Amino acid sequence: MYDIRQFKPTLYVLILMGMVGYAMAAESPGFFLFPTMLVILNAWLVKTGRFAPLPRWIANSATLLCLLWAGMQVPGARQSVIVLVIGQFLVLLQLVKLYEQRANRDYAQLLVLSLLLMVASSINTASLVFGLLLIIYLFLSLYCCLLFHLKVDTEHARSAMALPDSPRTELTLRQDQRNLTRSMRRLTILVSCAAITTAIIVFLFFPRNVGAGLLGPLQLQPSQALTGFSDQISFQRIAAITQNQTQVAYVRLSKNGKAVQGTQTLLLRGITFDVYNGNDTTRGQWQWSRSPLLNMKVHDDNTHSSVASWISPEYGPGDTEWKQEITLSPTGTPAIFAMAGAYAVSSTRADLNIRQGVGDEILLANEPINSQMVYTVLSRGSLANKYSYLDLWELRRNNWRQDRGFEPDSETVYDPNTRGPRYALEHSQIDPAVAAYALRPEVTGGLAAKRNPKSEVTDLDEDIATAIEKHLQTQFTYTLDLTDSKILNGQDPMAWFLSPEGRRGHCEYFAGAMTLMCQSLGMQARVVAGFKCDEYNPMSKQYQVRQSHAHAWVEVLTRRGWVTFDPTSGRETPKPGALASAWQTLKYAFNYLEFSWAKNVVAYDNDNRENLVSNLNSRLTNSAIQGSDMVKSFRDWLQEGGNMIISFKLLSGFVGLMVIVLLVAIIFFVFEKYRLRRRAVRIGLDALPASDQLKLARQLGFYDDLMQLLEKHQITRPSHLTPQEFSDSLTYLPAETFQTIRRLTVIFYHIRYGRRELTAPRQKRLGNVIGRLQHFMQSGSSQSSS
Repeated sequence: MYDIRQFKPTLYVLILMGMVGYAMAAESPGFFLFPTMLVILNAWLVKTGRFAPLPRWIANSATLLCLLWAGMQVPGARQSVIVLVIGQFLVLLQLVKLYEQRANRDYAQLLVLSLLLMVASSINTASLVFGLLLIIYLFLSLYCCLLFHLKVDTEHARSAMALPDSPRTELTLRQDQRNLTRSMRRLTILVSCAAITTAIIVFLFFPRNVGAGLLGPLQLQPSQALTGFSDQISFQRIAAITQNQTQVAYVRLSKNGKAVQGTQTLLLRGITFDVYNGNDTTRGQWQWSRSPLLNMKVHDDNTHSSVASWISPEYGPGDTEWKQEITLSPTGTPAIFAMAGAYAVSSTRADLNIRQGVGDEILLANEPINSQMVYTVLSRGSLANKYSYLDLWELRRNNWRQDRGFEPDSETVYDPNTRGPRYALEHSQIDPAVAAYALRPEVTGGLAAKRNPKSEVTDLDEDIATAIEKHLQTQFTYTLDLTDSKILNGQDPMAWFLSPEGRRGHCEYFAGAMTLMCQSLGMQARVVAGFKCDEYNPMSKQYQVRQSHAHAWVEVLTRRGWVTFDPTSGRETPKPGALASAWQTLKYAFNYLEFSWAKNVVAYDNDNRENLVSNLNSRLTNSAIQGSDMVKSFRDWLQEGGNMIISFKLLSGFVGLMVIVLLVAIIFFVFEKYRLRRRAVRIGLDALPASDQLKLARQLGFYDDLMQLLEKHQITRPSHLTPQEFSDSLTYLPAETFQTIRRLTVIFYHIRYGRRELTAPRQKRLGNVIGRLQHFMQSGSSQSSS
């Protein structure tokens, strides 16, 4: 049969789509190339008749080797990688089965293996592109399964009837193409519509929360999803900084209730560091860490409610309120990104406790973020406290006494020897070259020599920090290309950065150097790691934060409080309102679709279902109330004395109009029935039952038009001739006219005696054919008369 010949090409396309989906889920395009080449080679061998199946013992041995290889990978693999290992095994098993295929059993196994590979891929990716690929794959797999079922049944029937495998004639192939193709497509569409409807109902009203624990541990959960941002700053990890364009978060920002549409550069604080470990291998060589005071809690959410939220009464809103609605992708870190001065947080993740640091006000979750998180933060845009670490700790301690009536537990008791305000200054390993560089007159304008290094905060601190910031911005170069960084071996990166051989680096070098120079002068300073974003999507009306937006800056304690400084050069913000190119517009549209997919489909859970049901219930209730109010208002309006006459006239006019419409409909129905009966008599259908006459008269209207057209040209069919005989007798007409009449007569016979039915598009095409025939006959008549 014609359609069965489509089975193998469809199967090959299905196998390739499964491998493409696995390559997307594993983020390994290279793994896709080799299997694809083998699949294409197999298809070529089968097409050219050169394929010879592998012997069973070779195929079984290859299968056992693949199973042994997969078994060796599983014990040493992380739990999240097990599904990817299974996917690799399925790919290899499909290749073995392709070169082993002999009978229908092998084809069925290939279909099942391809489906299992797509299931394994869907567990490990939430990409919109993969979702579209999966939808196409499901439709194609359904069509392929129907073809396979038809193939098996045909072979069974041929075997049972002992029919020879005779060559197919052209007429048979055309008949199969016309009938079977249409049947297969109709069946595929019908089953697909039923499956889609069922899937949507199950998705909307039966979310996967209950069974999430079954496959949840197997989903891809990287221990460190971000490459640009890291909760540890190490200057030896240069290649992984700001090189990744992966989406991290979407942020909808508003200022005092008014939406901000890309006119504000977004600084999202992630985590802060104030102690530089230097050459200390026990705490991490050439790394930054946090002093104990920064890890103390200023607020801890222990509500365990469906909406985790808290509002800090100590640091309430100021003159400016920034509202950030953030959709955060899995990061593998506990950092909750927000603008400075966060005083209120709300999230639907009831399994997370969000705490705020006492000294830096950063937000941290009780565990790494390994699934999408949606939360809202209210901030002032600047740090709330204007105090040193010691003053802030004492403030918190006094509030603790007032609120709870007892002292904090022993773990949070202030120890001036280890948690004092100068802990970071005393424990940071500052290279003498860095301290000497900070004392240069050209760096601080001579202000450093005037500052007492033992003072906690002075009036000079902000001016000194501003001078250092300007010096680094103008005298140093921003670059990610540190190919000659081998000179850093054994040397402090900060000292090398400030040396004449250095004077270039990425943002962590700039921020780290400024922080150490400030600390060497006795000032309290810290490095802030987070994101600096100015990419705004006008379609989704939100900022798009990427890993490439990862940034590090500095906060310095001054008389005005903690002030932000960004000493990095070469990171200028583009002018707001710049016109986006067509490519940028296309990227924005795709990012908006991807965000909608992740938020409304991937992250759909029981809470979303409850909101959906609640919204539907509210809308139905509101619609019923509004409808009842409208009816009541209309009734009250009719009952008013002045409106009685108007309403009576309107009602009378409406009734009269309805009567007229009804009469016109009856007249049209009678006339249409009369017209069809007249047509049935003209084309010889009067001997049939009335119902068949009307049905065929509607279908054979084109033939009646043909007969009327011929009568206009004095060509009438005699009553003793059949339509076929009449068309054969018109050989005196031009060849094109004669052939057209013959084809229309054949169609007449197919419908009159073959029980064929004309669709509306085909009736329209036949009408166009008769119109062209009329034009041709008229032009021929005019030429003959002239």
